Amino acid sequence: MPTVDLYDRSRRDFGVRPVMSTHNLHRHPLFSDEALVELLDHYPREHLYALTMGTDDTRTDDNRLAVHDGVSGASLLRAVKSGRLWLNVTQVHTADRRYRALIEQLFAQLVVLVPGLRPESTQGTLLISSPHALVYYHADASPSVLWHIRGRKRLWVYPAADDRYVNREHLEDIYAGVRHEYLPYDPSYDQAAVVYDLQPGQWVSWPCNSPHRLVNLDCVNVSLSTEYCTRDSRARARVYVANRFLRTRLGLRNLSTRGNGVAALVKTSAHRIARRCGWDPLQLKRHIPLLRVDPEAPGGTVAIDAKPTGSRS
Repeated sequence: MPTVDLYDRSRRDFGVRPVMSTHNLHRHPLFSDEALVELLDHYPREHLYALTMGTDDTRTDDNRLAVHDGVSGASLLRAVKSGRLWLNVTQVHTADRRYRALIEQLFAQLVVLVPGLRPESTQGTLLISSPHALVYYHADASPSVLWHIRGRKRLWVYPAADDRYVNREHLEDIYAGVRHEYLPYDPSYDQAAVVYDLQPGQWVSWPCNSPHRLVNLDCVNVSLSTEYCTRDSRARARVYVANRFLRTRLGLRNLSTRGNGVAALVKTSAHRIARRCGWDPLQLKRHIPLLRVDPEAPGGTVAIDAKPTGSRS
């Protein structure tokens, strides 16, 4: 049974500022190598993404997608251990009922610990990543909790709702799905960051839309990234998407981001009508695969049209 702890002094900070506490998932058998290989072997491959990255935190164009059809779970894990990869096992809450149950148990305990927390839905992505792999500076559309399970990683969390660190129009595009979550990054931003060195058995949350980035230290890392939606976060998402429509179609900028009130109702209602009439077509942003996972290759990948290096899948 998973257990979640949250210090009394942090309970009212949840969702308002970065918070870190403890859990016991690092002792759960679902996160052993054997369990991960079994999961990867049977996982719906359309929900599994292998991404590689560069070494420059400002070069998000080095974040590239690698195909993995026909690569076994054992070979995928071997590529992670010897290469420079990040496996995003998305939709784990729908693909495997064991993880669904685990996420439900975690949030059932958080609801007891956090005053006023009322998630309407939850979802999860299992993250399996190489030593020294990184995640670029980015912001998520949904509020999140990161449960760290294996390895060590460093996390930087930057101020939320501050135009110095995240452009409002970029957030609108992220909410609408027309932009990846990556944001322009300057190392000077680190002066305003809260920094955590995460160990197995620790979890951390931050305010919705807080930019953040991560770097693994010298070992393979496993984490469970969970997102949750509340009434307020759903209203916030609708307003940001409506604001984008009004900006791109009518040139209206710097509109209020409040999720409730008369103005929010007018904007979101107008956008709903526009969507129904086909006046807001969206070209969703997708990664285009440029690489192929190869556990025998340096870095764990080769060019998508390259010959295999002799790995056995």
